[in-house]
Amino acid sequence: MTIKKIFLTLAVSLAAAAPLAAQQLSLTWDEAKRLALENNPAVKAARASMEQAGHNYLAGLNSYLPQVSVSHSVSRSGGDGSSPSDRWGASISASEELFNLRTVSSVKSARISREKAEADYRAASATARQTLAGAFQDLLFAQRRVEVQKKIHGIRLENAKLIRLKYESGMESKGNALYTEALAENAGVSVKKAERQLASAQRALLEAMGLEGTRSVTASGDIGVPEFAMGEDDVSLALEKSPGIISARKTLEAAKERKNSAGYYAMPSLRASGSYGWSGDSEFPQDKSWSLGLSLSIPIFSGGPTYYFNNLSAYKKALLAAEEEYKAARIALAASLRSGYDDYLSAAETARANTALLKANEERYKEAQIKYMAGKISFIDLENVEQNFVDSDLNQLDYARAAHSRKLTLERLLGVGMEK
Repeated sequence: MTIKKIFLTLAVSLAAAAPLAAQQLSLTWDEAKRLALENNPAVKAARASMEQAGHNYLAGLNSYLPQVSVSHSVSRSGGDGSSPSDRWGASISASEELFNLRTVSSVKSARISREKAEADYRAASATARQTLAGAFQDLLFAQRRVEVQKKIHGIRLENAKLIRLKYESGMESKGNALYTEALAENAGVSVKKAERQLASAQRALLEAMGLEGTRSVTASGDIGVPEFAMGEDDVSLALEKSPGIISARKTLEAAKERKNSAGYYAMPSLRASGSYGWSGDSEFPQDKSWSLGLSLSIPIFSGGPTYYFNNLSAYKKALLAAEEEYKAARIALAASLRSGYDDYLSAAETARANTALLKANEERYKEAQIKYMAGKISFIDLENVEQNFVDSDLNQLDYARAAHSRKLTLERLLGVGMEK
């Protein structure tokens, strides 16, 4: 084979292998977070909204600065008794509000909106993190469940073979032989079901990261009982610092500012302006003019005779509603944190207790096999011990997953975001 053919064959092999490699994705938790930050649509949309609010605030600050404009014009006019003539003009003008409380209120509202958008982004990030972490943990447990179901299938296949041999030797009943074979068949079905659940968990993780496709994903991490501690100090801190509470507080501040702005409809405003210009019958005129002025505006019936009073009353009621909603948000968060922590403790304690039970049932099963082979216990006794072992093994996965789920809910309520 020539060198050229060798390189051609190698290139074709690499090209064929590339799509397969691209379909494989092995992730740690940190890698999954990085991909979600880069691709998750909900996180990216919340980040864009936050950045938009920041730009709106910066744009609003220009209300405090002078407004400057430059103009250049030309016109041609004439009539029955006059010859057509050209008129050229150029000017520069500037104006600035010296006193306008509604402008100040508008800038304050933009700042509050920016701060609320920052809190909303943190809340969206925390929610996305809970969804991502839940999908990541589901995949870890789905992987483990496939292993456990395969182990159970192997145990029941061996038992079916053993009981069949004993039946054929006249030492066991036909019913027991058929029963163990049926258990082995059902265990095989459970393996297939667990494999389908694994594929579903892989798709859910891809979706949580904002990725499309049907690539194979594996997750690596700890599926033991998670540690988590929370006290009253953490609850008090969350009532001041959690994104949901900050967002509710900013909503309240915005309602206050809208009420203040409604009151400013009756306040006067003061504006200063000035201009300097040139005019004449040529493109670069020499005739100069200038002006300086102050403008004081006092609204009397702006919007109508009853507009001011009804508008102000409406915003006062909106402020009252926002105050009550803020109180409700604090009460709900405190209750959710305390109840959620109790739920976590119950789930974690159950999972830890079942760990010891699982070890005990595994040891009892090994002992029961020996005793059964020695003729010291019946098949029913062996089956009961085996079922206890199988149930403990599967229950441990459910108990540990429940503890992880309770912990993730608490972290979302506390505002733990994707970046942490």
